[in-house]
Amino acid sequence: METKNQVVVVIGAGGGLGSEIARTFSKAGERVVLAARDTAKLTSLANELNAPTFTVDITNLASVEALQTEVVQNYGRVDVVINATGYDVRKAFEQHTPEDLRRTVDVNLLGAMSITYAFMNDMADGVIAHLGGFADGRLAFPYYAADAASRAGVASFVEAMNRELRLEGKPVTLLYFSPSPADTDAERPFHELWRQMGTKIVSAEQVAAELRRAVIQKRNQYVMGGALVNGFAKLNAAFPNLADALMMNQYGKKLQSFFGKARGTEAKSSLALKAGLAMVIFSVALYGVIFSLPLFSISTANKLALTPVLMVVSEIVFWVGGALAGKDVVSRYRNYLDPREWCKPKEKAS
Repeated sequence: METKNQVVVVIGAGGGLGSEIARTFSKAGERVVLAARDTAKLTSLANELNAPTFTVDITNLASVEALQTEVVQNYGRVDVVINATGYDVRKAFEQHTPEDLRRTVDVNLLGAMSITYAFMNDMADGVIAHLGGFADGRLAFPYYAADAASRAGVASFVEAMNRELRLEGKPVTLLYFSPSPADTDAERPFHELWRQMGTKIVSAEQVAAELRRAVIQKRNQYVMGGALVNGFAKLNAAFPNLADALMMNQYGKKLQSFFGKARGTEAKSSLALKAGLAMVIFSVALYGVIFSLPLFSISTANKLALTPVLMVVSEIVFWVGGALAGKDVVSRYRNYLDPREWCKPKEKAS
């Protein structure tokens, strides 16, 4: 799908990511329409891009439908819709106010549903892209409970809708786009935390460029952050207990320290953390090879010879990786190496 000269509606264009997304699509030759709840924030950007502005409140379906009607009346069609809105609350759940909870769901989840509902029926071979949470949108960080729930809801909504649209033969694709932490005013207060967790901060321009590429490719899902982020997201989805042992427990302590204002501990080297995690995962993979040896078409003598070698190498790789990644990983090694433990539901506190 090539988007040049097509009508691209950017909702949330007043934000750091939204404004850069609008610039990126505009520079590529698309006809960009800027939409936000407060159009006063769009004046400078509208002048820069020579783009029209529209007022929209995504928590109000009638407002979103009015936006769709106005754009179609002015341009004849809508080809791409970018939902760059978001309401982030990052703190202990008990500190959330009722307004925090309502706005989180209304903006992040119901807003995405309203945008999809209003635009999908009149689009021809179009894309509706929703910006979501870090990794696959289902990575449930502590102190992000309400935000993570709303973002995961959007991820499931997009997944379900794409299946429904295919069954109904409607030529619209929904994209769930998970950006890396970006260098924007809204995200800058959390840069220190992301660095402590070994996560790279990227420019808003890079986020916008990758989003446009995902739109052109008509992707259903796009996760920024490379193979490590994608791999950990998949591991977390399949084996949450193992994900806790390998990384989430360490992340949780950093998040607790950051949001509890108890800062001051030295952050582990990002490179060491990533290398340690990679080695720990590799050691588990080696044990998988051991369990699979009976399936290989080699002699029994070779299988018997390989088994202790692989076990020793796996142990060495794990303990070196564990030393790099942190003592929490090592202390949980025996409990989480057994694959039967990975899928067990966690016991509820009595």
